[in-house]
Amino acid sequence: MADLFTFGEILALFLASDTDDVKSARAYDLSSAGAEANVAVAVKRLGLDVSFMSRVGKDELGDVVMLELQKEDLSTQFVKRVDDYTCALIRNRGTTRPVNVTYLRKSSAGSTMCVEDLQESDIANARWVHATGITAAISLTAREAVIHALNIARANSSKISFDLNIRRKIWSEEQAREVLYEIAQNVDVLFGGEDEYQVVFGSQDPHQNLKKAIERGNKIAVMTAGPGLVRVQDGATYFEISPPVVKAVDPVGSGDAFVGGTIAGLLAGISLKDAIVQGSKSGASVASQFGDWAGLPFGVKGISSLTEAITRERATS
Repeated sequence: MADLFTFGEILALFLASDTDDVKSARAYDLSSAGAEANVAVAVKRLGLDVSFMSRVGKDELGDVVMLELQKEDLSTQFVKRVDDYTCALIRNRGTTRPVNVTYLRKSSAGSTMCVEDLQESDIANARWVHATGITAAISLTAREAVIHALNIARANSSKISFDLNIRRKIWSEEQAREVLYEIAQNVDVLFGGEDEYQVVFGSQDPHQNLKKAIERGNKIAVMTAGPGLVRVQDGATYFEISPPVVKAVDPVGSGDAFVGGTIAGLLAGISLKDAIVQGSKSGASVASQFGDWAGLPFGVKGISSLTEAITRERATS
């Protein structure tokens, strides 16, 4: 039985290394990225068993991302090699100018994911199933796969998390609102940024959006705001967590690290607050380094060493 089953498009990441502008850059670092892959690596590094499903091309970029997964000791048995090309992401580092992202993903291998790629037993036997709004955006067949996977998880009482993860370069806010409002219901943990909650639930008031999320049958609603407060609505209970203050050199991927660290903590059985703290520390660590996977902490059975020290101190105090 896997601790986590997740699925989505994994991308080859070209990160400009000689200048902070893709138009003038002539050197790039090559690695891998993708929201669900980032979460999978985060949870795997914290010592849990992860199943990650995707599609990549039978090309050299496909070889690159497969090797990256293998380096992280993630099983590639659920990653299909297909004739379509492997998606690529090109961006600057964001050190002196805003991060600017260019996708090469239309009709890519990942966008061809479909219901038939999902084996019911793989989802039913997972303790936790995680999906995002990115997979719901990249194609109709991928969106159908998201809905199908969550329905299987509900039928088998697996824990479910969903990250709104709106990518405005893939679809409009109007499209995102229409689709995600229907998907983002009856999950155990709903993640999203303050602006994403606003798009989906319609209020200018963050607290109202959290309450609306709970009214949709979601048990826990978690709202992030970059380096700002993490707002959490747990049923009728509300609390806030202040993330660690770090010098952020590359915020891209930190949100996925937060999600992965939180999920791992909940799978480990620690309290919701401690899980959110662990997620915040994971996100801060990634933000302090370049690359989506750089800085992801390691741990045992879902707990990083720092989180273990905190929970042990609380238990003895």
